[in-house]
Amino acid sequence: MEQQSISFRRADHGARILVVDDDALARRSLRAMLERGYYQVETAEGGAEAIELLSSYRPEVVLLDIQMPGMDGLEVCRHIRERPHGDLLPIIFLTGDERPEIHSQALRVKGDDILRKPIHSAELIIRIRSLMRLKRLQAEVQAERDNLLDLQKQREQLFEFIVHDLKNPLAAIQMGLELMDAGTGGPPSSQVQLHRLRDTARAMGRMIQNILDIGRAEQVGLELHKTQIPLSTWIPSLLKEVESLARHQHHDLSWDCPSDLEVEADPEFLRRLLLNLLDNALKYSSSGSQTRIEARSAGNSIRLEVQDQGQGIPEDMRARIFGKFVRLEERGDLSRSGSGLGLAFCRLVAEAHEGQIWVEENRPKGSVFVVELPEAGRACPGVSEEGRTQSLRE
Repeated sequence: MEQQSISFRRADHGARILVVDDDALARRSLRAMLERGYYQVETAEGGAEAIELLSSYRPEVVLLDIQMPGMDGLEVCRHIRERPHGDLLPIIFLTGDERPEIHSQALRVKGDDILRKPIHSAELIIRIRSLMRLKRLQAEVQAERDNLLDLQKQREQLFEFIVHDLKNPLAAIQMGLELMDAGTGGPPSSQVQLHRLRDTARAMGRMIQNILDIGRAEQVGLELHKTQIPLSTWIPSLLKEVESLARHQHHDLSWDCPSDLEVEADPEFLRRLLLNLLDNALKYSSSGSQTRIEARSAGNSIRLEVQDQGQGIPEDMRARIFGKFVRLEERGDLSRSGSGLGLAFCRLVAEAHEGQIWVEENRPKGSVFVVELPEAGRACPGVSEEGRTQSLRE
């Protein structure tokens, strides 16, 4: 029975090698070694010639003598690393210099390996094979990374398109609910359900807009349209938006703010920030709890607090809770449903205003979400009035 011989071609078979050395004898010797190893070889007697060959020959490995007249090997290596994708080209330095500082310089310019002259053929081939294998794996990992980044970008764009398309039907639902709510008649139970549906539609609208704004902020930032906001008249109108939800859950809404206090901010973004905090306070507090907004001057800042009497935020979660998709585990009989994006949106808005947001403990129970924004000044300077406090519970 005849035996058939099967030969396997190495992955580096026929690879293009550029040899750069000012010694003609060294160039001929290295060419002979490499051609016996089935490599294609091109040589250059100096740094300038080597740089000219980079584009036309496109080597897969460079063997580079360090000490050459004119442009030395270290300078050639720096030039290669500055080229597009030059960091992936394997460079092996060749030198007969034993000084440690020469080797340190070779590493600083990002050489991959050093061989001491005289060069041994077997060692040279092994080093070339190892470096080509490593660089090939590195290129594959980088290509896979780029592919994953592209897929992630496509997924985010598709997600944004879908969320954006949800706005139109939801807007129609909200408009219909508002018209029904403005009408007269109907039993009280129907009116209660209508209010709940309207509040839920509003919350969904804010959630959709949060997702869109977070995606936009990560790409180009939030575009703010700042104006002077008189907080003592603005806060009550804000609380009216959650009044029916609070009444249904038997929550007491209250606020406290000096009558002359103003903040310079984007009213729509600030409104949605505080509504997110109020929604959380109402959602995660038991029936009969109190939710309160306080506003006051704090040095060069305006401090806004949303105080609740809910389950509170564990200390180890207080910094993390403002990250995307971070949610607390369910505890007790209150389920924490939501996208995990509301507080991430709040952080983006606060930081876009050059402010900050954090959470503190509300003793004896609950949490205090604090937003600090730069102060815009007082509407009535020199006038000192006591803070106005009002309860919105009926």
